[in-house]
Amino acid sequence: RGDLMLEALVFLAVGLLLLMRGADAFIENAVGLAREWGVSTHVIGVTLVAFATSLPEVLVSLLAGTRGHDALALGNIIGSNMSNLGLVLACACLLCWYRYGHCILPAAGAVTDGQVMLAFAFLLYGVALDGSVSRVEGVFLLLLYLAYVGWLLRRPAPAGGSPEGDGSLPQLALGVAGLLLGAHLTIEGAVAIAEWAGISELVIGLTVVAVGTSLPELAGSLTAARKGFHDIAVANVIGSNIANIGLVLGLLALVSPVPVGDFVVSVTLPLLLLATLAAMGLVRLPLGRAAGAILAGFFLLFLFELL
Repeated sequence: RGDLMLEALVFLAVGLLLLMRGADAFIENAVGLAREWGVSTHVIGVTLVAFATSLPEVLVSLLAGTRGHDALALGNIIGSNMSNLGLVLACACLLCWYRYGHCILPAAGAVTDGQVMLAFAFLLYGVALDGSVSRVEGVFLLLLYLAYVGWLLRRPAPAGGSPEGDGSLPQLALGVAGLLLGAHLTIEGAVAIAEWAGISELVIGLTVVAVGTSLPELAGSLTAARKGFHDIAVANVIGSNIANIGLVLGLLALVSPVPVGDFVVSVTLPLLLLATLAAMGLVRLPLGRAAGAILAGFFLLFLFELL
């Protein structure tokens, strides 16, 4: 068992290193492509960056759902959204303040996209109230997500944007590969440690796996904040939360109806709604230490209710 624990720790260390290196390459090339394509970095963050960093949630939830681990799959989606708000966005706020001595100013469109994020959170609660997310509801979530992405891509290009960019699609793909491989290794190590400790499947999904699949978002947002691309740091969280509900849960329910337990309806989803409401209010203001502390508080409360 000592060898297995050592292997799990090695997976964690290598995974975290790949996450950091992949995030650097990914953010640099995403910004370059945004300039080249003449779209705002906020839209790139809500779409391309958010979709790429949500790929672990897609893969983990679909694999878990098709293998009969429905509690793990749903817990991953809810826990990832809570992690994005209370861990990823909170850390970005605190890092930005520490590095620059000022707050993150909301980008154009951040408030509107925050409202969409809140609407999807309420929609998740609504479809879960009857104890199951059906195939029809899954199709509805998917169509809403695709309509949202289509609306985003029709937004006018920012005035005065530079047509020159230094982004590269192959390098962007390499960055995504680093993020995904790093997330996979990190999750493998974390789940092995959690199972060794005797933690239940739902709690593993809501905490260890959820935080693990949120590591690309964490790496992406922290790298964006560190490099001064504050709009990507915020947009990544908003877009990922929307994608987790509309895309990931939609696909999962389309494959097979997703049962929802009483604990999820009565405890975890209301906490997610409160955290999303708080984030929606905070995104209208400059995001600094106070915002980071409030969001982190929701995450700690979430963990306290589970453990």
